[in-house]
Amino acid sequence: MQLGVPDHDGLTNEDGTGIQCLTTLLPATPSNFSLRIVFLKCHILQARLKSDYVNTAMYFARLGTLFCCVVFFFAPIFSRLHPSDLEVWYRRALLASAATSALRLHQRIKSLNTGFSREVLEVLISEDSSHYLLFSIMFAVLPPVTVSLVPIFLFALLHAASFTRVLLNVSYFENSSSTEIYLTYLFMLQTSVSLNNGGTSDGSDAPVASSNMSCIHQIIQKSIDKVKAHDQNILRIIALNEIMLMVICIFMAVSGPRIFVLPFIYYPFLKMRYNSRRNPYTRNAFLELRIALQNVAYHSKCPALISRIIYGLINIISRLGTGGYARN
Repeated sequence: MQLGVPDHDGLTNEDGTGIQCLTTLLPATPSNFSLRIVFLKCHILQARLKSDYVNTAMYFARLGTLFCCVVFFFAPIFSRLHPSDLEVWYRRALLASAATSALRLHQRIKSLNTGFSREVLEVLISEDSSHYLLFSIMFAVLPPVTVSLVPIFLFALLHAASFTRVLLNVSYFENSSSTEIYLTYLFMLQTSVSLNNGGTSDGSDAPVASSNMSCIHQIIQKSIDKVKAHDQNILRIIALNEIMLMVICIFMAVSGPRIFVLPFIYYPFLKMRYNSRRNPYTRNAFLELRIALQNVAYHSKCPALISRIIYGLINIISRLGTGGYARN
């Protein structure tokens, strides 16, 4: 039975172009079977990225954050970059993170659909995106603090992994019946010609290409699964890093006049993180540290001076939750 060319009117995008154009540019023959698959996947990905430009911009900004952080962390090992060049990558990572936070805050403002008011301002201040917009700008204008890149790197890793999974699902045509029909037709064409030629065809490289693409997909998918499986631990690491940064800022304050103001600027950020609406991990980390410190202070062998210092720290931590920010 000879296969005819199917009607592709139902295989177009919303603008009436795309897959229909592929049938004109690349006729459905076995020799370009795998090439048509690649073009089709690229077109679907392009359409998905264009359909949500804000999330796409945030995705590439997060990839930029990851790339700049990796260069800053590992460039001294594999190259001899001047410290001033490394500082450029440090600030690029923070600025990319600031751009991501600004875009996310823009999304949040649009979702409220209300006029500007005190209540709206309180909601925006309680958003994680506003916290890390302040965080990124704060450390971008001050001398480099390497540990400050840890939270923005881990947040970018988590969110980039989630969006990459979405793109992988789109590229493999999940929830797209029209493309499934089209791929079924291509498979039938390939199988038919292969049978007519006694089991061989000009498109015999298609299974190899498909296998390679499937292997790459599996590697990326497994990497994403590992990141998602440890997302709770990653968020706890971020929370502990936010707390430890306060201690680092205090010790760095004595190193020079430019960093002297850092603890006073960082404290409001830490207070906002403690009162975050969406992220309880910082509060939980404070609670775990408080319990651990109390156990040390209650120990019979703990000196009285150390106990007083511990109780003073606990009192300072307790004041973090007395601000005007909404709690969960």
